Amino acid sequence: MNAIKGVLFDLDGVFYVGGKLLPGGNDTLAWLRSQGIKYRFVTNNTTLSRRALVTKLQDLGLNLDENELLSANYAGVLQLQKLGLKRCRLVLAEAAQIDYPPSVEDNPEAIVVGDIGNNWDYDLLNSLMNQILEGAALVALHKGRYFQTDKGLMLDSGAFVAALEHATGKKAHVVGKPNPAFFEMGGALLGASPNELLMVGDDLINDIEGAQNAGYHAVLVQTGKYRKALVAQSQIKPDGIISSIAALPSYLSSLIKQ
Repeated sequence: MNAIKGVLFDLDGVFYVGGKLLPGGNDTLAWLRSQGIKYRFVTNNTTLSRRALVTKLQDLGLNLDENELLSANYAGVLQLQKLGLKRCRLVLAEAAQIDYPPSVEDNPEAIVVGDIGNNWDYDLLNSLMNQILEGAALVALHKGRYFQTDKGLMLDSGAFVAALEHATGKKAHVVGKPNPAFFEMGGALLGASPNELLMVGDDLINDIEGAQNAGYHAVLVQTGKYRKALVAQSQIKPDGIISSIAALPSYLSSLIKQ
């Protein structure tokens, strides 16, 4: 395989879980810098603005800057601009709405769906369904199935996006991982071709399959939402599996020796 010139990292489940930083992340980043290997963070987080997410991660102790982060939430803003949609109903956490135009309740051109935790209910889904049937576009910041927390796996917003797609017969514009355009945006930030890029994540569909479909080398970490049984039964096969983000330097060094 080609030499790795850039690395894209998932964040939640790779560098941290809940409110706790996982060991070895900063050491791995320092090693990459010493080797001249560029990196960026790509995340499907939709609960915070990009700046607020960076502040949260810095407070946890992770060494990163705002220009190193591409989030699905920020990519949603770019997608709306690309589609020319301004009148939007934002089904987003309040903190995630900062970069968007003000939300509207009536006659939206688009409905933007992210993570709103346990605020989902029948009335909300029914209202969104009717607005989509009336012509509003459905923009999903991602279609993740579940995510890891201190309490275990939690249902993600992708389940509600799928429900709206099923009820309306309309497909969502999906912004974040595993959308190929999202990986293209991340790769463009690193200035490398797909076969020179490596993705590191804990999600078989969003991280591994999405990256492989974009032409990247993809490595699964055994932290976060990783479950041995799910990997064994999946048709998706990572190019490599490592115990944690701390093991990435050894993994990359072994590739260089091959």
